[in-house]
Amino acid sequence: MTEPLPPPQDRQPPVGLPRERLQLPGPRAIWWILAGLGMLLPVVAHVAGDLEAETAQTDSLTSELRGRTFIWRLMTNTQPPAATGKPAAADPTLKKVQQAEDQDWHELLERARAIDAAKHAKPTDAREQLLVHALAVEHPERAVALAKEITVLGADVRALLVGLPDVPTATVMAKPAALAQLRTPGFGRGWSTYQRDRARQLAYERLDDLEAARALNKSLRERDNRVVPAWSSGALLLLIGLFIGGAFWFGAFIRTFAGPPGAHAARAWVRSRYPGLPRDLPYLTDPLIPWLGFGGWLTGYLAADLALAALAGQRSMSGLGVLFQAGVGAMTAIGVVQLFARHPPGLPHAARLGLQHDSPHEAPQISLAQALLGALRVLAMLLPVMAATVLILAVFGVTTAEHPVSGLVLGDLDPLQLAAIGIAVTFVAPLGEELIFRGFFYRALRMRLGVWPALAITSLAFSLLHPSLGPYFMLSAAFCLAFEWTGALWTSILLHGLWNGLSFAVLVGVALS
Repeated sequence: MTEPLPPPQDRQPPVGLPRERLQLPGPRAIWWILAGLGMLLPVVAHVAGDLEAETAQTDSLTSELRGRTFIWRLMTNTQPPAATGKPAAADPTLKKVQQAEDQDWHELLERARAIDAAKHAKPTDAREQLLVHALAVEHPERAVALAKEITVLGADVRALLVGLPDVPTATVMAKPAALAQLRTPGFGRGWSTYQRDRARQLAYERLDDLEAARALNKSLRERDNRVVPAWSSGALLLLIGLFIGGAFWFGAFIRTFAGPPGAHAARAWVRSRYPGLPRDLPYLTDPLIPWLGFGGWLTGYLAADLALAALAGQRSMSGLGVLFQAGVGAMTAIGVVQLFARHPPGLPHAARLGLQHDSPHEAPQISLAQALLGALRVLAMLLPVMAATVLILAVFGVTTAEHPVSGLVLGDLDPLQLAAIGIAVTFVAPLGEELIFRGFFYRALRMRLGVWPALAITSLAFSLLHPSLGPYFMLSAAFCLAFEWTGALWTSILLHGLWNGLSFAVLVGVALS
């Protein structure tokens, strides 16, 4: 890894910006208006046509229930058997745990009721999901109580309730009909594999179909023997990453506050950054350029949305639709960079951040391998920051929204659709977003405003285009600093791809396991 550039002696901007203007037809005010519309219209269209808020809420509940089911599954397979002795009812600790679980269930129930109340078609989906979750985690009494308030239940759910005490009369199904429904090839469509098979196994046991129950139990055990070690290894790697990231932060703290005088401490390095100009300016210094290019890129995404809407009647209708959107965004980003580049081709200039400093030599260019090492180091430092951000937001009752592709991953996707989403979020989208946000927008603002104002504006724009303001602001700040630290845009591209890849792997792992 190339060492960061030494701080300059003079912390003021070394030179003024040359006065350069784009050669545009017509009044410049018209182009400023076009730039504003290019940024505003895609955001308005995104908010107005975002697959309805109720769908986003349902996807969020589905994701949370699957995560809770998965945690219960891990704990069931890893916890030792309960010790005999004091009755559970007399144990104050267990009593408090039960009270917390009851309160948590009540909050989930109120949330599901609110989602169903806002729906127009089949307003029982959320509560049916909650009912299946209760059966899968062995709380049949909660499932029965929930069934009593739902007037119309689907046949799959009614089959799962057969054999339970106090089942409402309206949901009673004869034993032969229930067994036939449980064996239906499309049974439990939309539920997670584990929720479906676990609840179905318990139903087979109540219906005395022991052969089918044993077959499902054997299948679940075989999957547990693969899933539990895999997730335990993943959790161990995450803890190692958090430890390494914490060690990096601790080392930076020591160098900053306890280092010898004149040491290149992290705080001194950050304070030393100035708006400084690259030796070869990649773009003209016209202040209209960043806004016009950013608006043009957002308009490209809007065009992709409109094309998908014309083809399928909805946006992001599949994994291939997500890949198409990401591809259009990446091609538009490349076009923006090429259009405003001072010397074509513009991508080599967009990929590096040459800084003017006291050294008469150019900043050395880092290789792709060095950029990857830098991205891994920043990723390790990012893990504890993101964990703390999510924890702080949770303490204040702020829940982070689900990523737009989570609803697709939680659905019934074939391998082709899943692979398309993975390629889009791990490779294509990071390339397009980093070319615009860091290689174009951040650097153009940085030349005029300095590091911190440019970082704040870029991160705010980045987070407003994503579902959660706080976490995505922190992510964008990390991407900007990674670019600033190494001077290579490949560092932030690889960091962005690594983060998206990790998030996608966790989402797919929970959805499939």
